[in-house]
Amino acid sequence: MDVIAALGQLGPYVLHPEPKPEHQQNRYFDTPDRRLAQARYGLRLREVAGRSLVTLKGPAEVSQGLHRRAEYEFDHNDPDPHSWPPGPARELALALTGNAPLLPTVTILTHRKIIFATYQDRTVAEICLDQGMIHAAGQNQPFSELEIELLPGGSESDLVAIADTLRTIIALHPESRSKLQRGLALMEEP
Repeated sequence: MDVIAALGQLGPYVLHPEPKPEHQQNRYFDTPDRRLAQARYGLRLREVAGRSLVTLKGPAEVSQGLHRRAEYEFDHNDPDPHSWPPGPARELALALTGNAPLLPTVTILTHRKIIFATYQDRTVAEICLDQGMIHAAGQNQPFSELEIELLPGGSESDLVAIADTLRTIIALHPESRSKLQRGLALMEEP
């Protein structure tokens, strides 16, 4: 991963690393009967740099390591959808959870280095170099992964070109399971 962090360019893409890494605490919540997991949704409260973000992630379509999903994210410090501002995220979360209480399920501590990829005058992608630990039900699992997130200035062809160029530098292995899914799997282990 240090090799990538040191690069200034990937093919035609100029790389701009953020000066400081992020330290994230990501806590996931679900109802006691796991309604969100059964519907393939994830509800995350992320704390990073003094900021709290709630994210409701929809089911993912995964193909060759490429994840596509609907996602709502906003500044807020409470995972309970009853406390969220009115809108589609709140309505969906309430429909999925009903009045059931939310309990923490998985905690993920992440050290993230962020690198922005630009092409000509467009910022096309965010490359995240993540290392951390997944904690669930008394079990722990370390992880080290590279994630490329398409930004509004980019296209899927930019994403593919960046991934293909990275594969010429380091061995990349697509992961079909999200960090949440890996954490939920830990909960099933004895």
